[in-house]
Amino acid sequence: MKLKIALIFGFTLLLGLNDNLTTAQTEIGNQNELIKIGIAKWIDSKSFQENTEGFKETLEEYGFKEGLNVKYFEKTANGEKTKYREIIQEFIDNDVNLIYSQTTTGTLIAKEMTQEIPIVFSVVSYPVKANIIESYESSGNNLVGTSNFVSVEKQIGLIFDITKTRQIGFLHRQGEINSEIQFDQMRKYSQSKGINLLKISVTNLDEIETKIKQSLNEIDVLYNACDSLIQNGGEEISIKIGLETKTPVFSCNKEGIESGALAGNVTDFKLLGGLSGIKAVIILHGGNPSDIRSEFQRDDHILLNNESIKILEITIPKHVENIIFQRFG
Repeated sequence: MKLKIALIFGFTLLLGLNDNLTTAQTEIGNQNELIKIGIAKWIDSKSFQENTEGFKETLEEYGFKEGLNVKYFEKTANGEKTKYREIIQEFIDNDVNLIYSQTTTGTLIAKEMTQEIPIVFSVVSYPVKANIIESYESSGNNLVGTSNFVSVEKQIGLIFDITKTRQIGFLHRQGEINSEIQFDQMRKYSQSKGINLLKISVTNLDEIETKIKQSLNEIDVLYNACDSLIQNGGEEISIKIGLETKTPVFSCNKEGIESGALAGNVTDFKLLGGLSGIKAVIILHGGNPSDIRSEFQRDDHILLNNESIKILEITIPKHVENIIFQRFG
């Protein structure tokens, strides 16, 4: 119900097309040629699949039905930049009407490769700072979409509320723009609160275990960054180490908490996909991407893993218990 209300609100708010929706849907049904939409998934994880489902379900809700008037070209890059480029080129060669991209890295590739085809993005943490769009109000280009941004105040606040720690390890992929921006923002906020944020940088999955274990005597808590390496295999490694050493691990991803991270204030990937779907609907009705507002989820989604709470022997404060959105384990 929350998803449906959010989608209806977003559609009405963004471009005021609600008065013409019935007429437009009739016109869609009368089209002879299928609308071609390329979906470029970064990885084929549960979270990214839910994001894709949210996107497609919203399109169908507003009259764009697969096989009737829409043909999807759905490809997965398995976290590889070269493969993502090949996918986008394939979409361009197939003359798709719209591209749906995921992650900052993937969306930057799509932006570089086409300035003509409308691109709707999702799961991009810092779309303005990453130079994907000029502003949330107007992209100034052929892109529009949704961000999985959750403020550093909320992230650090949750960690401190549960653990009272002042020593946090920030695990991230070295050089990835998302996590570099995230670290810089978290470091500045942490310093203002007297909290030390230690940067644990890795370039591949094989380095993670060694780098974490080398840092354990300097930290009390691990935070998994919202970048493509940590969210594509890295998180499982850090969670395993965290549980073995009784070091609480916090995640920015629902799938991480399902897998054993202690907690996180996260984004609902399916909701984001649905909000991006609204923007695709508007574009396919003739809207210009630069005239449509990009968005991020505004409600808190605080998730906890009950099994990890028991293993870590942690007591969750009552004021946190009262705002939990979902539990796992």
